[in-house]
Amino acid sequence: MGPGNEAYERSVAAQRRWQAEVAKGTLSIQEVAALLDPGQPDPARVAQLAEAGELLGVLHEGVLKFPKYQFSGADIREAIPQLMALAKRGGIPPWDVAYWMISPSSLFAAQDRPMDHLDDPDELLTAARYEFETIW
Repeated sequence: MGPGNEAYERSVAAQRRWQAEVAKGTLSIQEVAALLDPGQPDPARVAQLAEAGELLGVLHEGVLKFPKYQFSGADIREAIPQLMALAKRGGIPPWDVAYWMISPSSLFAAQDRPMDHLDDPDELLTAARYEFETIW
């Protein structure tokens, strides 16, 4: 399978749609720096937080973007560093984490999105463990 194959082309188109959907709800590195420390925004610190797994950052069209749902005001939500640690242990790339967070999931009673459970870190992380650590 490769370019020219109809299924491949549909897959690439779907991936682009998902990337665009994720990117709609993101902040730039400069916006995150200003959010976390309005007095002294430091984009290098934001990049370090992403590299260290404290933030979810995804490359979109060559630019590092940060989904808005991981912030509560000027704070990083409690579950995000733990979620990123789970993903790293499971070899789950950031884009897959971002897709999972915005996708309806049967792991929740209402089959809603993981991002809707950020106020309940235990529930979110239990679902993430199941999703990221289950071998199919």
